[in-house]
Parts: sequence; C-alpha cells; structure tokens
Amino acid sequence: EHEQYARCPLPPYLEDSGSPVAEDLDGRRPLRDVCFHLLKLYSDRHYDLDQLLDPRSVTSDPLDCRLSWHLWEVLRALNYSHLLGQSRGLLGAGYSAQLESEGLWEWAIFVLLHEPHT
Repeated sequence: EHEQYARCPLPPYLEDSGSPVAEDLDGRRPLRDVCFHLLKLYSDRHYDLDQLLDPRSVTSDPLDCRLSWHLWEVLRALNYSHLLGQSRGLLGAGYSAQLESEGLWEWAIFVLLHEPHT
C-alpha cells in the first residue's frame, strides 16, 4: 500500500549498485547524494553540514576531500557557519594532506591558511 515510488538519491558511485539504501558505517544515517543535501540545506538553513560535506556523498573514497573543502568554502562565504570546529579542521587537514601527497605543497599551505582558528 505504501510502497516507495522512487529510489533514494544515492551518490553517483552507488547508483548502479542495486542496493536500495546505503547505510552509513555507524548505521544511523543513510548516505545521500550531495545535491540532495544541498536541497535540504536550502529548505532548512540549519541542516547538518557534516552530512553535506561528507566526502562519501560525492566519491567512494572517504579520504578524498577536494569537493567537500571547496563546497565548505563556498558555504562559508554564504555565511553558513554551523560546522563544528573538529569537522572543519579534519576537512582542511585532509585536503591539504591530499595536495601534499601529490607534491602540491604550495596549495596544501594555501588550504591550511584558510583555517580561521590556527
């Protein structure tokens, strides 16, 4: 009677997996596509930014922080500031470590200079 008429908005790398719901590691919240999270943020200005900026909402590599960091910088410019300091630090440190491992240490420093609380 109350069957789902559409699949959950999964990240692109999970679209063809055939699994109806991809649960997070802790089992509390399902993984959703980053566009879904952006729509939720649009409808609720205080939506949880940790879910939105989780790298797994974009890519299968949980350590790939590229898009998440850039998206956070855009959101910060739009006066969204309710991301916890620990999450902010992990995002910046993760992305700078990625850049440094690719030999782009100048850009790694650039990323770290964006952290307001050094």
